[in-house]
Amino acid sequence: MPTEGPARRGGRRDIGGMVTAAVFILLAVVALWDTTNMMDADSYVFPRTVAIAMIVFSLLLIAWNLILPNAGDGEAGPPGASTPRRIALVAAMLVSALLMPLVGFLVSGFFAFAAVMLSAMFDPWTRFRLVVYPLVAVATVLGFYFLFGKLLLVPLPVGSVFD
Repeated sequence: MPTEGPARRGGRRDIGGMVTAAVFILLAVVALWDTTNMMDADSYVFPRTVAIAMIVFSLLLIAWNLILPNAGDGEAGPPGASTPRRIALVAAMLVSALLMPLVGFLVSGFFAFAAVMLSAMFDPWTRFRLVVYPLVAVATVLGFYFLFGKLLLVPLPVGSVFD
């Protein structure tokens, strides 16, 4: 009986994902290099931790794609996936990052969460989702605000509009 593995089913590698992972590795290496000038441990621990995690997870993604390529089932992606949604996700994150110095972390965070949620929503809206999703958005953004701003004492932008 023949084995049914990824290569047997006509597996294909996610080249775009591997290239993106390689770009993230390069960005993380630049971030690590940039932290070598920082003398205070409070300043460099967080960026180094994130950069190392980004390198590890990107390497895992590349290894996963090299060892076990995706099974080729003829579909370009999950049902409902589209290029406009992907572009909207990237645009929402970029706009949020550009807005942060102007309107602060909280307003920018709420905007980003809402824009990403609306862009990524595949299923139809129900009453439950209309109530619960905004509550989860508020809890998540406020949770990150208190985690970073109050517990970890990371200075978060308040926004020049509110100065």
